[in-house]
Amino acid sequence: MGNKASLKDLGTRTILTKAWWSLLYLGIFVFGKHIPLPFAKLQVGQTSALLVATGGDSSQATLFSLGISPWMSAMIIIGMLAQLRLPLMSKMTERKMDIGQKTLTFFLAVIQASVMLQEFQLTDNSFGARLGAGLFLLTGCFLLIWLSVENDKNGLGGISLILMANMFFTLMKNFVSGLIPGLGATEANIVRAFSLLAILFLGTMTVILTNAERRVPVTKLLISAEFGSESYLPIRLLPAGSMPAMFATTMFVLPKYLLQFLFNLSAWTPFKQLAAAFDFSRLSGLVIYCLILVGLTYGFSYISIDPLQQADDMQQSGDYIPGFHPGKETEKYLRHLINVYSFVSSIYFVLFVGLPMGLTLISSRLSSLVMLPNYVIILAGFGAGIAEQIEVLQIRSQYQGLL
Repeated sequence: MGNKASLKDLGTRTILTKAWWSLLYLGIFVFGKHIPLPFAKLQVGQTSALLVATGGDSSQATLFSLGISPWMSAMIIIGMLAQLRLPLMSKMTERKMDIGQKTLTFFLAVIQASVMLQEFQLTDNSFGARLGAGLFLLTGCFLLIWLSVENDKNGLGGISLILMANMFFTLMKNFVSGLIPGLGATEANIVRAFSLLAILFLGTMTVILTNAERRVPVTKLLISAEFGSESYLPIRLLPAGSMPAMFATTMFVLPKYLLQFLFNLSAWTPFKQLAAAFDFSRLSGLVIYCLILVGLTYGFSYISIDPLQQADDMQQSGDYIPGFHPGKETEKYLRHLINVYSFVSSIYFVLFVGLPMGLTLISSRLSSLVMLPNYVIILAGFGAGIAEQIEVLQIRSQYQGLL
C-alpha cells in the first residue's frame, strides 16, 4: 500500500510541478503584454480577432503584439511540404528541416513586423526608431516561441498554452464589454446569456466529437489470439482535432501580410487590392477562409494518420485489417476512411467556424462575435487535450519499476 501511495504521490507531484511551470510561463506572457513598444503610442485601436488566435494583440503596441503567427505559418508550410513527399524534402534530415523552419519563421516574422509597424502610430519615424521598434517586436515573437516550446517540455497544454490564454483573456474582455458595442445594459445581458448558452453547447459538442473515434479492428499475428482480437486502429471523428480552427487564422493573414509588404515596397496598386480581398467585410474573405479551413482539415488529417506509412508499418509487422490485403488495399481503405471523416470535419468547421465570420458582412458591430465559435472550439479541444495529458500522467504513476 505504501508503495502504491508513493507512486500516486509521485504522479500528483509531477502534475503540480508541470502546472507551476505553466503558471510561470503565463505570468511572463501577461507581464510582456504590458511592456510598451518603444517609439509607439500604447493604445492603437480595436483588437484584431484574427491576431488573437496566434497569441498577438494589435490593440496595444507592446512586446508581444506580433504573437507567434510566423512560427505557426512556418510549421504548416514545412509540415505540408513534408507530407507531399517531394524528392528534396524526403532527403532532408530532421535537423535540416528544423533549420529550414526557423529560417522561414524569421523571414515571415520580419515581413509581419514591418507591416505591423505601418499600422502603429510611431512617435519617431526615423530609420533608427523604426529599426528599434521592429527588433523589439521580433524579440517578443521569438520569446513567445521559446515560452511555447518550454511549456511543451515542462508544463501542461503543450505549445498551445499561450494561444489558449490569449483567447481566454480576449473572450472574458469581450464578455465584460457586452460583446456588441452600443447596447444598453438589458440588451447586453441578453446577448451575454445567449452567447453563454452557445458556448456551453458548442464546447460540449466539440469535446464529444474530439473524443469520438472509429475503431478499425486489426489482427496482430505476433500476439495471442486472446489479446489480438482486442487490437484496433483508432481513427477520430475529427482526425485533425481543433488544429484547423487554430491554424486557419494564421494561413488567412499570411497572404495579406505578404501582399501588404510587397505593396509597401513597390507601391503597386494590385498588391493592395489583392490584400483587401483577405477581409471578412468582403464576401471574398469569407470564401477564402472557408476554403482554407477545408484544406487544413484534410491536410492535418493526413498528417495525423498517414495511410501509406500506416499500411507499410502494418505490412512489415505482419498485422492486417480483416477483409483487406496488406499493402495497397489496406492503404486504399485507410485513405477512404480518412477522406470520409475529413469531409465530415470540414463541414463541422465551415458551419461553426467559417460561416460565423459572415456576421461582419451584416454589420461591423458584430466583429466581437465572429471569432467566438473559433475560440470556443479551440479552447474546448485543447482543454480536452490537457485533461488527457493529466490522465496519462496519473496512469503512468501506477506502474512499478522492474528493478
